[in-house]
Amino acid sequence: MAEAGTAETHGAHAHDAHHEQGFWSKYIFSTDHKMIAMQYMFTGIVMALIGGYMSYAFRMQLAFPGQSVPGYGLVSQGEYNALVTNHGTIMIFWVAMPMLIAAFGNYLIPLMIGADDMVFPRINRLSYQIFLVSALVLIGSLFVPGGGFGGAWTAYPPLSSSAEYSLTPLGSTLWLVAVALEFVAFLLGGINFITTLMNARAPGMKMYDIPMVLWMIVVASVLFMASVGPLIAGAVMLFMDQVVGTGYFDPGRGGDPILWQHLFWFFGHPEVYVVFLPAIGIVAEIICTFSRKKLFNYKLILYTVFATAIISFFVWAHHQFVAGIDPRMANVFTITTLIISIPIAEMIFLYIATLYGGSIRLTTPMLWALAFIAEFMIGGITGIFLGASGSDIYFHDTYFVLAHFHYTFFPIAIIGFLAGITYWFPKMFGRMMNETLGK
Repeated sequence: MAEAGTAETHGAHAHDAHHEQGFWSKYIFSTDHKMIAMQYMFTGIVMALIGGYMSYAFRMQLAFPGQSVPGYGLVSQGEYNALVTNHGTIMIFWVAMPMLIAAFGNYLIPLMIGADDMVFPRINRLSYQIFLVSALVLIGSLFVPGGGFGGAWTAYPPLSSSAEYSLTPLGSTLWLVAVALEFVAFLLGGINFITTLMNARAPGMKMYDIPMVLWMIVVASVLFMASVGPLIAGAVMLFMDQVVGTGYFDPGRGGDPILWQHLFWFFGHPEVYVVFLPAIGIVAEIICTFSRKKLFNYKLILYTVFATAIISFFVWAHHQFVAGIDPRMANVFTITTLIISIPIAEMIFLYIATLYGGSIRLTTPMLWALAFIAEFMIGGITGIFLGASGSDIYFHDTYFVLAHFHYTFFPIAIIGFLAGITYWFPKMFGRMMNETLGK
């Protein structure tokens, strides 16, 4: 009788544990890492569509100046600046980061290390909720009186430091608040990723057993957390300039606009590798699978990742070669910038070595992965010209920089994501993708 009672109790508990979840608890307030990954991914896709629409609007304005843009209308000067600014902001902070780091990190880390969920599932849910609020604040900033912020995604002062310069008193402040909230969300997410990978691995799983894509995501999280501090401090100072009237960055009030450039780019250049590393990690998983080979020299690639992360903290001033920095420091940052191309190139060569002699199948994910390598190499080679101070003086703020930037970020944010989603689609959605349509 006691055994029967115990079995009945266990059955009741099992029934309670597997009761049907409602819509809100399953899709909106879930703490399940898979659902949170989907939330990040689909939010990122929606933001990508918005950012792409902005790009369409201002490019059509450039192609046909003064004419009505189909699907938008006339683009005023202020609207043009706001479209360019928010396109860049969205594609970097609200597309590349959520889709590559948050979506794949949340989905893959527990599954690949044998954990049930993230170590801090409620913090995980909170990080997405803050991220969603930040996205809504950013979109809302476009519709306030005065229009959206138009001081470029880098927010250089003095244009960004005072409403009398930017003419967007509410838009610029809301833009700054949105970016700050997004940073908080990814700080919380990064804590979760690092803690989960270090402390929740299955018994017997050593450090060198961790899949490369997880190393890339966690190193990117460490890189973000280590570099974002100065920019958060700068954002607070810029907020005070805008709202209180302090003069940290306004030369008319005794401030220094170059200080913002140092604070921004100390974060801004590591940010490139924050989104690059998860994408190149996804590519590593794909080329191993579809060339039927192990990653060529796993440990060397891992050390290369560590070297890239460390060196990325010493290259920021190559964005300031024409901003009046000491020419002697320009020489130093030219050297460090050219040095960081070495581990990146080494990583690409090791990937090619992985492909060499393999039984390669050109599936849809493999085609995306190969396209990533080819297109990123164009971005990397053009970056050499910008890393040398002598040539950068002529290329700075030209369309050459714009092309280099997009040859770098397009494969990272778009091709990297498409490679990952086509590769893990059966795991995520429970069905195979149509290979013919994929190709």
